[in-house]
Amino acid sequence: AGPMAYCSVFLYRVPKKKAEAFIQALKPIMKLFEDAGALSDELFRPRDMSGRFGALSLVLALGLEEDEELWIEIARFKSAAHMKDVHAVVEKNPRLEMLHSRFDLLISGKQVYHAEFELIQGHHREPLKHENQKVESHGQIS
Repeated sequence: AGPMAYCSVFLYRVPKKKAEAFIQALKPIMKLFEDAGALSDELFRPRDMSGRFGALSLVLALGLEEDEELWIEIARFKSAAHMKDVHAVVEKNPRLEMLHSRFDLLISGKQVYHAEFELIQGHHREPLKHENQKVESHGQIS
């Protein structure tokens, strides 16, 4: 398989009033993984949880409370072995425990789901040249 073939996925039940603190607590942990060699580590916030296209809603499936939101973190690795290597590096980081304890004050293990997935089918499209330029030029618009 090509790059980005193995994903570690976390689902977080985040109390709405703690959303901002949650981002601030998770960001530095995600950066540790990126610095240690993860291909990417992305955090997604919910936009439409109604369960469209005739599908069921995750809100009902997980029994989310009124004051909770479902956030998703997806870390990508080349393979399961690559993920192990990255984890080994992260675990040696002296800041990890402090960052984790800050995170644990916000949400408990009962509010976190985890699973690992392997890419079976899909095409990772590189952005076209003009798309890249558009992104880069944003900063120069006064």
